[in-house]
This record gives sequence, C-alpha cells and structure tokens, in this order.
Amino acid sequence: MIPIKLTIEGLYSYQEKQTIDFTSLIEAGLFGIFGRVGSGKSSILEAISFGLYGESERLNAKDNRAYNMMNLKSNRSLIDFEFFNFKDEKYRIYREFKRNSKRFDDVKRGEAILYQWKEGEWVPLPDLNIEGVIGLSYENFKRTIIIPQGQFKEFLELGGTARTKMMQQIFGLDKFDLSFKVKGILAETKQNFDQLQGQLQSYSLINQELLDIKESEYSKSEALQEQLTEHFKHENTVFQQLKAVKDDFDTLVLRREDVSKLEADVPAINDKKQELIRYENLDKVFRIPLKEADAIQSQWQSKQNLYAQFSKEVEEVSKEFVQVESTLKSIQLEYATLEQKKAEFYEFGLIRDIKKLFVQQNDIEQGMTSSNQLVKTAGDKLVESQQLLSQKEQELNAVKQSRLDTNLLLSIDTWFKQFDYLNKTIFDYKESLDKANAEIGKIESQIKGLRLKNPSNWKNEIAEFHSLFNNKQEVLEEEIRHLAVSHQLTQFANDLQQGTPCPLCGSLSHPNLLQGQDVAKTIEDRESKLKDIKDKQKRLVGYESKARGLFEQYSFYGNQKSEVGQKYSSLQHELQQHTLQYQWGNYVSLGDTNQLVQLKQKASEVQKQIELLESHCKQLRNEVEQNRLSVEKATSDFRTYELTHTKVQSEIHSKSTQIIRLNLNSYLTLADSLIEQEAQQREQKIKWIEAEHTKVTARFQELSSQLTALQTKCKSAEEESKELESANKVLQDHIATLLNTHAIESIEEVKQVLNIAIDISEQRNFIHEFETKLAVVRSQVLNLEEKLAKVSFDKERFEKQEVLVAKLELELKEATEVAAKLKGEIERIKLDLNTKAKLLVEYDGLEKRLKNITVLKNMFDGAGFVNYVSSIYLKNLCDMANHRFHRLTNNQLSLQLNENNDFEIIDYLNEGKSRSVKTLSGGQSFQVSLSLALALAESVQSLSKSNKNFFFIDEGFGTQDTESVNVVFETLSNLHKENRIVGIISHVDELQERMPISLSVVKDEENGSMITVNNV
Repeated sequence: MIPIKLTIEGLYSYQEKQTIDFTSLIEAGLFGIFGRVGSGKSSILEAISFGLYGESERLNAKDNRAYNMMNLKSNRSLIDFEFFNFKDEKYRIYREFKRNSKRFDDVKRGEAILYQWKEGEWVPLPDLNIEGVIGLSYENFKRTIIIPQGQFKEFLELGGTARTKMMQQIFGLDKFDLSFKVKGILAETKQNFDQLQGQLQSYSLINQELLDIKESEYSKSEALQEQLTEHFKHENTVFQQLKAVKDDFDTLVLRREDVSKLEADVPAINDKKQELIRYENLDKVFRIPLKEADAIQSQWQSKQNLYAQFSKEVEEVSKEFVQVESTLKSIQLEYATLEQKKAEFYEFGLIRDIKKLFVQQNDIEQGMTSSNQLVKTAGDKLVESQQLLSQKEQELNAVKQSRLDTNLLLSIDTWFKQFDYLNKTIFDYKESLDKANAEIGKIESQIKGLRLKNPSNWKNEIAEFHSLFNNKQEVLEEEIRHLAVSHQLTQFANDLQQGTPCPLCGSLSHPNLLQGQDVAKTIEDRESKLKDIKDKQKRLVGYESKARGLFEQYSFYGNQKSEVGQKYSSLQHELQQHTLQYQWGNYVSLGDTNQLVQLKQKASEVQKQIELLESHCKQLRNEVEQNRLSVEKATSDFRTYELTHTKVQSEIHSKSTQIIRLNLNSYLTLADSLIEQEAQQREQKIKWIEAEHTKVTARFQELSSQLTALQTKCKSAEEESKELESANKVLQDHIATLLNTHAIESIEEVKQVLNIAIDISEQRNFIHEFETKLAVVRSQVLNLEEKLAKVSFDKERFEKQEVLVAKLELELKEATEVAAKLKGEIERIKLDLNTKAKLLVEYDGLEKRLKNITVLKNMFDGAGFVNYVSSIYLKNLCDMANHRFHRLTNNQLSLQLNENNDFEIIDYLNEGKSRSVKTLSGGQSFQVSLSLALALAESVQSLSKSNKNFFFIDEGFGTQDTESVNVVFETLSNLHKENRIVGIISHVDELQERMPISLSVVKDEENGSMITVNNV
C-alpha cells in the first residue's frame, strides 16, 4: 500500500480540516512526522488504520469509540484517504461521524464508502472488502505496514501458536494443509482395499490342488469315453449291416405296393392329359379379360366397403368428439384453481419441516449442556500439562548453558574435512596425470607403427589410396563387362544351325556367322586382378579405422592431460590457501585429528543429554498440544451447537413467515400421520387435475385431426367407386364379343373350366413325373427281387443288436456329458486362478499404497506440516532480520529461533551464549524489533511484487544513543536504494534535522493540531 493523500477533520486533536499530500514524501523515500508529545502525530497513523479497517488501537467498540474519537469542539469527524494497493490500483476510503445536535454525547457513525479510480472518475464499490484490496488483515497490516505506538515489539514477543497463525495468514500457508485431501484419498483407498479383500474371499476355495483333482478326474473320464466310443462303433457297424438287410426286404414290399397303386391310376392320368389341352386353349383367350374384370369388380367392392366404413367412423368419431369437448370444458374449471392448491401443498411441506426442526432444536439444547462440561474438563488437563512442561524446559535451558559452541566445532570439522578432501583429490589428479602421460607414450609408439609419410596429414594420405584403388576397380569392371558381352555373342553364334530359326531375327539361313576368339581366360585374369584390388580396399578400410582410433585416443588423452594438469595446479594452490586460513590452534593443533575427536566426543556427550531432555520436552509438548486441541475441539463443538441452535431457530422463523394460507398452530398440534395423510390427498388431487387436463386436451386435439382426416377419406372413396363402375362396363362388352367369336354360349362355361385352376406347367410335370415314377418303381422291384433272391433276414438277432446299440449310445452320452462338465470346471478353475493371481498382485500394491497413505495422513494430521513450513518461513525471516540487526549492534548480538520456535538472542560478548529477548534493554529491543519488522514487511510486500513498498514506524527513537541513532538513520536511508519507503514518527530533534523532508505537527489551544511541511 502506498499513501497518496489523507484528509482529516474533527478527529482527536484535529479540529480544523488538515490535508497531507504524500506525493513529495514518497518521492523522498525517507520522511518523518515530528512534534511534541501529545501534539497529534500518532493520530495521523490511527486515521489511516481506522479509515481503512474501522479499527483503533486506543479504543474499541465498547469504549463509545465514535464519541471519544471526535474532537470536543467539532460536530463532525471525517477521514478521506487515497492510496495505491499492491496492484498499483488507485482507491479511496471515506468515513464520516456526526454529532446529534440535541444530545452532545450522541455521535452517529456513518457508513464507510470505498471508491476505485476508473476512467478518470471515482466509482463507488458495492462491498467494503478492504482485506481483498490491501491484501492484509488489520492485525497483519499493523505488523507490516503501519506499526502503532506500543505495538512495535508485538511480533517479537508473540507466542508460538499466535505467530504460526499469523504466518499462515500472511504467507498463505494453508495450501500446505493437505490433511483433508489425504484423508479423502485414504478413505477411497481403504474402500478399494476392502472391496478387493471381499473379491479375494470369493476365491478362497480356488487353488492348484483343486485343479489337479479335477484334471485327474477328467483324464479318467476321457479314457472311459474313448473305450465306450470304440465299443459303440463296433456294435453299431454290425447293427447297421443287419438294418440294411431289413430295410431292403421292407423296401421290396413297399415298392410292390407302389407299382399296384400307380398302375391303377393310369386311366385317370390319360383323362388329365385331355383336360389339360382344353384348359390351355381357353386360358389363352379368356384368362386376362376375366382377371381384369374380377380385379375391377374387387376394387369397386373394396371402395364401396371403404366408403361405408369411413361413413361409420365419421359418425362414431363425431359423437366422441362432442363428449370430449364437454369434458374438457369441465376439467378446465378445476385446472384454473391448480396454483392455489399447489401453494397450499407447499405450505404443508413447510409445516412438516417446522415440526422436524422443533425436535432437532431440543436435541441441540441437550448437546450444548454436555459440550459445556467437556470444555471445563479439558481446560483443567491443559493447565496441569503446561506446568509440567515449564519445569522440564527450565532443566533443559540449564544444560544448554554448559554445551560447547556448535558453530565453532562445525567450523573446525569442516576445515579438517576440506583439508583431507584436497589432499586426496590432489593425489588422485597426480595419478590421472601420470596415467595420461603413459597412454600418450603408448599411442605415439603405435602411430609410428602405421608408417605414415606425414602423420599430421594422415587423412589425405589414406584418401589418395582410396581414390587410386577405386579408379583401378572401375577400369577392370568395365573391361570384364566388354569381354563378357563378346564371349556371349560368340557362344550364341556357335549354337546357330542351318535350317533352325534364329531366336533374334527368325531367319532360317545364317550365311555370315560371327567368328570370335575365346576370351574366357582373359576374363578370368581380369577377375583375379579385380579381387586383389577389392582385398586391398578392404585392408585399407581396416587400416583407416585403426588410424582414426589412434589419433582420436591421442587427442582425447592430450585434452585430458591439459585439463588434469590445470586442476592439479589449482588444487595445490587451494591447499596452500586453505592451510593459511587455519585459526583454531587454541582448540586443536593443525592436522591433529585426535584432539578434534576428543573435542567432538565431549560436545556429543552434552548433546546427548540435551537430546534426552528435548525428547522429554517434546513428549510433554505433545501432551500440551493434545490437551490444547481437546480444549479447542470441545470449545468448537460448543460453538457449533450454539451456531446450529441459532440457525434452527432462524429457519423455524423463516419457514413460519412463509405460511399465509394455512393455520400453522392448528396443524402443529396434529399428529404427523394426520398431516402426512392430508398432504398426500392434496398431492394426489393436484396430480389428478394435471394428468386429466393433459389427457383430455390431447384427446380433443387427436379427435379433431382424426375427424378431418376421415371426412376427407370418405369423399375420396366415393369418387373412386364411380370411376371403377364405368371401367367395368367397357370390359364386359369386350368379353361378350370373345364368346361370340369362339361359339361359347355363356361366360359361366368358360369360368367353370378355368376355375379348375390348373397349373399347366405343374400339370405337365405331374404327368411326366407319374410316368417316370412308374418306370422307376417297376425297375426297383426287379432289382430288389434279383438282389434278395439268395438272402435271409434274422429278426430276433436284429432286435437284440438294436437294444445293445441303444444301451451303448446312452452310456456313451452320459460319459461324454461327464467329461464335458469336468472340462468346463477345469477351464473355470484356471480362469479363477488367473483372476485370483491378478487380484493378489493388485492386493499387494494396494496394501503398500494404503500403508504409504497412512504414513502421509499421520504426517499431515494436526497441521504438523503447516507448522513445519511456518518454522522454515520464520527462520528465513530471522536470517533476513539479522542482516540489519548485526549492523545495528556492531555484530555483538544476533537473533535466532530455539527449539520451540521462540526468538532468542545470541550474545557474542558472552561466548555466543543465548538468552531471552526479554533481557534486552529498551534501545536493543527497538533495534531487534526494527530489524524484524523491516524483514517481515519486505517478505509480505514482496508477495505482491509491487514496485515500491511502504513502512511506517511510530516509536523507539528516543531510546537510542547518538551513535545508535546514526546507525538506525543510515539503515533507514539505505532502504530508499532498495525501493523501500519509510516514514517515522518521533520527537527527537536530531532526526528532524537530517530528514530531507518532514511534517511538523503543532497543537494550538484554540485551533487544535495543525500540520506543516518542512523541506531541507
């Protein structure tokens, strides 16, 4: 926050309106407000704080604050403050009080108005969200931006719990409170774990032993099945042979019967042949006209029927339409009162809720009584545990006074470790240097063995050999290609013969055959040379690879030698410097490790005693914390009961005010069952009206559309019937002409023939099939008689074999079913075993996850992790404060945190021993408080990432001597270089003389406090 302008009037000693323009003060970076005691200096800061937050350090709401803050000679008080927030946005807060003209002590506090500067004008905001605008609560505002008089040491002397809470609010450490999230994950994981346990329970009987038993049973069943199958096949083969003989005898009897039957049907078949000829003649002439006449007659009759049907439906629908229309008018009267009925039904719901709330209110009042008793019991336990902790802490502090300086011991130990490290590292680098020189010598010897003309130009030398071999290879390959073509043509010519066609031109005559030489030996010679060239190329590639490797190694070890040599020299120099820095000869001789071990052993013994006492203190602190949490929980539970009780009363009142149509008191006395019964009746009535209205309306619309459609269909059917009647007359005249032409007396005669409905193709096929079948059956009888002439049939043997096969088939079926069932069980058990194995793997992983999440839950429970992060922030804050505190005290004092996260002072004039901050003098308290306040302000305001940060101090300079004032002033002046703006309030004249710009406050007996600007 950066102030811009402050206007005050009628506030404390400020009778007349006074305006402070902070623009020039801010530009100076350091300014002061000076005046005598009681002149009104601190009232300026209080005006800013009260203007923003409506809070005052001097007065609270019970002190009749409005009256006491107003100047006794004024009838109005106002505060008008303009400022930039951490986002460089411009705001203005305005507050005003007015005195009652009839009652002097009655001062009305007006509403505060917050404005924001937007587009060149002040725009009032609907919410007075000062914390959101400033980014700080009032408590943290007066610790980090404006520190009121008497509050400068507050942060220094805050208790552990209060300080931790403050750090949480300022730095937003609530984001580190992951307990709720971890609990949610733990609950989800536990649920999944329990479900997985339940799944595994269902597979408890599934194991490898069960699978082995079932597989053994299946093997036996499969063997039995194979045995029965073989027996069945054998006996069934015998049965099929006997059955084949029986079937032949039975078939002979049947075929003889078939022949007799078929021969009896021969005359009828002949008649069918004649009938088919007459039918075909009439069908060709009359079939189509008669069919068309029947179709038209059928269509006409159909249209007549449709017309009658539609006429009837029109009459029926019209009658129902009139009835539905009457019903709709009746239901609409009921529907008009529906909203009134719904409102009454809603009030019934409110009445039921109110009755439940009365029961809930009684339970809450009983809980409040029990909770209040728990608060008292927990408080007594907390006091007792705090007393025990205090005794143990006093014992711990006494032991700490006797311990050696840990920093001294750590410094000596660190020097010895560095000394050993440097010696060892120098030795290692010396070995690496010797190794690199040895490797370089070996590689140089190997490079000489390559016999290169110029080792520095080895790549070009090898490239020349590559080029030479490639050229020779190309020449030889070209010669071999030419020789191979010549050899092939000669061979082709030698194969040609007179009278045999040439495969290229097709000629039978070959007068001029090619006479070629035998080049096979030449080709063989060239191929041998080519093979030799390729071998040389291959050896050259290996030679090149070896050379490249050697030169790369030579380069690598050369670079390594250079780097190691530089490091070796650097470490030798560093060892010399490190030896010169040794300054603890009074405690341990240079390089005497035994003396260091004895010193550390002594410190360790004291430290063990401290750790034991600290462990006891930690245990007692845990008990105190648990008791404190119990008190807080019991108090929180009691407040929750109170809040719930108020909420229930408010809800009863709210619901009661909504009941305007029903008599609430009369229903409250009724039994819940009666109220529920009446509510159900009203709800059913509402649902019936809505459903009936919807149903009747839909039916009315449906009948209206249906009636219109039927009337249209009826008219269309009547017109189509007349058109069909006319077409039928024309066709009847055409049929009469055909009858005269073919000398047929009447159409009935034709219809009588055609009505037989003979399928010509089918009839022909039938006659043909009959004749064919008769011939086939006669042939079968003849064949069977010849086949069975010397064969006999044993009926008794056949029947016995049939019974045996049926029995074996049944046994085989049962064995097959048993085997199939066992196989299915085996597959299911294997599947279950696989599933169980996967579930066990998942179970192990989930069990580990559950353990890990439980560890996290224990870590985050009780805001322990938040407290840990808070302690880190607090330590960083302490380190920042020490940068200035060391300078202010000439490095005589230092600020540190003890095990309880309370501030302590390290006194370097007394062997660096620690003591309480309460032992500091007034001037020293101011110095440490200033350093800590500046560090806190910088940390908080750095969160906003603003360009400038503002800080106001109202006390302390009077406790400093001249030298200390100079140091403080120099410290505050340097803050301007760090883009910090500091304002101070003091009555020390020496400071005013050194300020580049300041305000003077003078209190006049008549006009009150007046403000003037002083420029140097």
